[in-house]
Amino acid sequence: MSTQPRRHRRRRHRASPLTILFFLVLGLAALAIVVTVITHLFAPSNDQPEPTPTPTATVSPEPTPSLAPSASPTQSLPYDFSQPVPESSSVEKSYLDDAVFIGDSRTEGLVLYTGLSNATSYAQKGLTVDTVFTDPIVDLNGQMVTVVEAMKHTQFSKVYLMFGINELGWAYPSIFIDKFTQLIEEIRAVNPDAVIYVQEILPVSQKVSETHSYISNEKIQEFNQLILNMTQEQKVYYLQVSRALMEDDNFCLPEGASSDGIHLTPSYCKNWLDYLLCHIVNP
Repeated sequence: MSTQPRRHRRRRHRASPLTILFFLVLGLAALAIVVTVITHLFAPSNDQPEPTPTPTATVSPEPTPSLAPSASPTQSLPYDFSQPVPESSSVEKSYLDDAVFIGDSRTEGLVLYTGLSNATSYAQKGLTVDTVFTDPIVDLNGQMVTVVEAMKHTQFSKVYLMFGINELGWAYPSIFIDKFTQLIEEIRAVNPDAVIYVQEILPVSQKVSETHSYISNEKIQEFNQLILNMTQEQKVYYLQVSRALMEDDNFCLPEGASSDGIHLTPSYCKNWLDYLLCHIVNP
């Protein structure tokens, strides 16, 4: 009987439960890592910059036009010396306490018939822009002096001038304006801050205008234009006092305004004063 060699059987090694658990956990961890990587690679990135917005045209609003500033007590518009003084609120007669009236017989009548005793009057019949420098008509402490000299000794802040009715007969109106300008300069030399009002030459009646040798309303208007031009150049105030006397736009004294066609009656002198009191300036 032959003896057969023995077959050696390989023993199968079985993994222990701990080993299996270890590899299971390791596999799951690896799977989780793979899933995380894949998710990170294919997921949209939140770090991409936001697209730059396309600029759009912006329409700017049109500027609102600003209104011109209105005159106020602290800010007033420049005075227009080419125009007569406009109407203002009426003031009391005491406004004239520190005023001087200089003129001819028409100014004499204004002061006399309106009782302007509170104002100073250097007026006389026949006085002209020439004789204010030469004729001693003012009594100054017992001595007779000229109007210009008297002004140097007078306290005043306002001056009312009216000349021209006697000067209408002068050959050269330019001499009248030159002398009038010289008078204004003399007054300013005495008081540079004085308010100087220059009144226009008042009209005369129709009868006087048509019959007098050198006085006519047409010529008065020509002189008044020269006076207005002068006041604009000298920056003094022009008063269109004829507006207080005329009944319409006809440049002529109305019936009843004068007994001789030149000098005013008391009632019309009152109209004249009322006009002065509501045509003032506050420079």
